[in-house]
Amino acid sequence: MNICDRQQMRDDPFDPGTDIYRHIVESATDYAVITTSLNGIVTTWSAGASNLLGYASDEIIGQSLSLIFTFDDQLQGAFFAEMHTALSDGRAEDNRWHVRKDGSHLWASGLITPLKNDAGQSIGFVKIMRDRTRSLEEDESVRSNEERLRLILKSATDYAIFTFDQQGFVLSWNAGARRILGYEEKEIIGRDARILFTPEEREAGALEWEIETANREGRAENERFHVRKGGSRFWGSGLTMPLKARHDKVGYLKIMRDDTERHQAEEHQQVMMREMSHRVKNSLMLVTGMLAMQARGTDVAEVKRALTDAEARVATIAAMHDHLWRQTDLETIDLADFLEGLCERLAQTSNQHAIVFEGTPCRIDADGAIQVALLVNELVTNAFKHAYPSGGGRIDVKIETAAEEILLAVSDQGVGLPQGFDLRDSSRNSLGMKIIGGLVRQLKAKLAIEDAAPGARFAIHVPAALKT
Repeated sequence: MNICDRQQMRDDPFDPGTDIYRHIVESATDYAVITTSLNGIVTTWSAGASNLLGYASDEIIGQSLSLIFTFDDQLQGAFFAEMHTALSDGRAEDNRWHVRKDGSHLWASGLITPLKNDAGQSIGFVKIMRDRTRSLEEDESVRSNEERLRLILKSATDYAIFTFDQQGFVLSWNAGARRILGYEEKEIIGRDARILFTPEEREAGALEWEIETANREGRAENERFHVRKGGSRFWGSGLTMPLKARHDKVGYLKIMRDDTERHQAEEHQQVMMREMSHRVKNSLMLVTGMLAMQARGTDVAEVKRALTDAEARVATIAAMHDHLWRQTDLETIDLADFLEGLCERLAQTSNQHAIVFEGTPCRIDADGAIQVALLVNELVTNAFKHAYPSGGGRIDVKIETAAEEILLAVSDQGVGLPQGFDLRDSSRNSLGMKIIGGLVRQLKAKLAIEDAAPGARFAIHVPAALKT
């Protein structure tokens, strides 16, 4: 570059200078880079400015930059106010609507600074701006959603909705929380949320459990007693979830409703059901007592055996009924646990036999469990009578679960099945085998009888439809 070139640059302050500066400006197509004179007349116009505002450089150079401002901003002298601020403060930032050549609007974030010559004198302005319309729309959408959520939370008076930080201190409190728990917002913000838990729940670390579970599983459902401001208790049914800002956990959201009436109704129902169960059990025990008394009062062996068998069956039904009503879930039951208890009771009725139970946990419908238990009762008591005629022995009860069926097997190591044994013929002469056949049909199961040598094995394949 010769002396004349340098002199020309100094004489022409709006010359972009060397090619590298021109390439930098022209490459920034996402940014409008504009220079103006001190009175706001456009002197240079970048490719980014054309891209954002629609004017070609030859259309806009020589005109006032106020052309890209909205009519209202022009009336208020917004552009001239920016230039004045830039001269006095060295810069002027702005976020405002601008107007494209076609009349459409864009929300632009901009900065205007004085343009100075080598002597440090202000000879014009540089304005750089970027289209932030999408960001504005997204921000407005977020604000709209936040406002909508705020109104929802404010109007949701049936639910206590509040947030707390990772240490458990309350951050926000809605009208429903005020109604249910009694605290005004100004009273509870900043206080430890543990005051809403009973002393025993605080000692057990209930809030810590909710936080840990919410972090691990994304939510922590909970039903427990909570404490109001006045000290009274209510049964709260709730959900705790983590709150996140981008990748950081900022706290937790707890939603809860007062379910005291439902809880009291369920407790009352449980009391009534236990009372009913107790009465049914007493009635069944009365029946077993009467059957036992009749069995003792007869000398006819066949009648005595029939009465004794009936007594055992009723006693088994009473035991199963008692087991079912003692558990909290009345719809389903763990079949393995159920049958293990039955085998223990049956073992107590005969000191000559040993019952060995083996099974894996399997929850099934309660009605189906009763039928399976009656089936096991008949097979085990049959083994007591016929497998070991000269004394006692071992009886194995095993339950296995698979994808399509439940396999129940009762086996012994006794004398085995009579030669030519046939279930249909046996059912005509034996009430026990008739009951076994009927229960198998009710369960829609398949019965396989094997001569195990030694002993016999009864395998029942129960459809998996009973599983829950």
